[in-house]
Amino acid sequence: MIRRLIRINLAALFAGSFRQYRSKKKIKPVKAILIGLLVIYVVGAMLLSFGMMFHAMSGVLFAMGLGWFYFALAGMIMFALCFIGSVFMIQSQIFNARDNELLLSMPIKPRDILAGRLCALLIIEYIFEAMIVIPAFVILVITGYISAIPVVGIIFFFAASVILPLLALTVGCLIGWIITLVTSRLRRKNIVTVVLSFAFLAAYFWLYNALVVNISALVERGHEIAEAVRRAVFPAYHYGVAIAEGSVVSFVLFALCAVVPFIVVYFVLTASYMKLATGSKGAKKIEYREKELRVSGARTALVKRELRVFASMPLYILNSALGAVATLVVAVILIIRPGLLLDPLIPLFELMPQIDFNLIGAAVITALAALNVVSAPSISLEGKSLWIAKSLPVSAWDILFSKAGLHMLVSGVPSVFASIVCIFALRISDVAVVLLTLVLPLSLTLLFAFLGLTLNLAFPRFDWINPVQPVKQGLSSMLTLFSSMALIIVVALLYVFLFASAMSLTVFLLLCTVLFLILSGVLYLYLKGAGCRKFDSL
Repeated sequence: MIRRLIRINLAALFAGSFRQYRSKKKIKPVKAILIGLLVIYVVGAMLLSFGMMFHAMSGVLFAMGLGWFYFALAGMIMFALCFIGSVFMIQSQIFNARDNELLLSMPIKPRDILAGRLCALLIIEYIFEAMIVIPAFVILVITGYISAIPVVGIIFFFAASVILPLLALTVGCLIGWIITLVTSRLRRKNIVTVVLSFAFLAAYFWLYNALVVNISALVERGHEIAEAVRRAVFPAYHYGVAIAEGSVVSFVLFALCAVVPFIVVYFVLTASYMKLATGSKGAKKIEYREKELRVSGARTALVKRELRVFASMPLYILNSALGAVATLVVAVILIIRPGLLLDPLIPLFELMPQIDFNLIGAAVITALAALNVVSAPSISLEGKSLWIAKSLPVSAWDILFSKAGLHMLVSGVPSVFASIVCIFALRISDVAVVLLTLVLPLSLTLLFAFLGLTLNLAFPRFDWINPVQPVKQGLSSMLTLFSSMALIIVVALLYVFLFASAMSLTVFLLLCTVLFLILSGVLYLYLKGAGCRKFDSL
């Protein structure tokens, strides 16, 4: 029974990746190729980045006799990645799963349901962990430091790597339980979930970036930092010693640190799973107060509707509007500590005097705007309720306009705010540069608002069982994201290798703005005509 539950949970987690869930039809070859390219790109980028980091650390740490510290750092990074990658999945799969009551109504023991969910999540964590284990081990083989590790240490490396995700899963269950308790009675629980998600992501990337940037300091103060880890992070220390020295005692101590808390948490959750899965979690009821009815136009009402849908889905925000969040973060940093962002760029621009330093704001804000794909899954998210939108007394263009308007609001408002902050922070006085800083990001935002809708009309998906599927796995979202990345790279390469000697960056970006607006106009005409007819035929 547990094996069947594991298969069901894994199928739910990966539903739609390789097959259409409802129709059981194989996906089209084009989509399969694009999914494969996306997987190769993401996995390759992660393996390469972690491999470079481990290569920079391995030589010095082993030369200093701190081989155990190399593995301790790898273990801590594994733990962090597994935790970040699964904590909100744990919350949705264990505490807020939609099929909890259905499964509990069947002749299935609650402990088996919980075991099936935990095992499925553990498999996901093994996938995350492989992104660290593989480069950490390959670097040892390439550099030859594998010879410094006893054979039993190599065995312990893989055995401990099997055990380590249990610790991350245990902590994730505890945090997920706390998040559930905190948000269960909140009216704005989605906002809390989004804030916590970004906080965890920001913390992880900050720690990873700090580790990469400060590798030289890590090398110089290796013994001091290693001693701090030995004292403060007991499991990581014994994880490293068990592998580097082949210590059976350290391996047993690490295993106890990972396995015992997991067993305790499992039995605690088992004892209270029925209450957790079926307990009433209603927020405080809103007291009705008579208010004056406000009337708005059809398009305004539709845009508000889209905003409510967007705000109600934390994972929609996380997966489609990271660029908008990053833009706001950049703006806040420019207000509080502008030198933190600008000072590191000064040496770069001294090497390239032909590039106007004042244009850095326009370039960065535009690049961040390209990361937003809010409109790309917006039609697919109608799902079974598409008929409701089509039955409204509004035109197809009004509906498409509201979805493009959502993209412009989510991506455009942060861009304008950041552009204004950038103009004052850099003290830009040139009228052309001021206009570029304001208009260039908006022109690209408009282009991808229309492009996302066009691609979603071409590749809609309404058979999802979870609204996250069209956002993360929809072909239109993938194509829009790839197109935005490719466009930014191509524009940068064109200027560096072809146009840098022929024109200034200001003129080049003005031409790019005109090009983006022309392409937006073409897509606008398509959506007004053939796009509306396509929407009516869905």
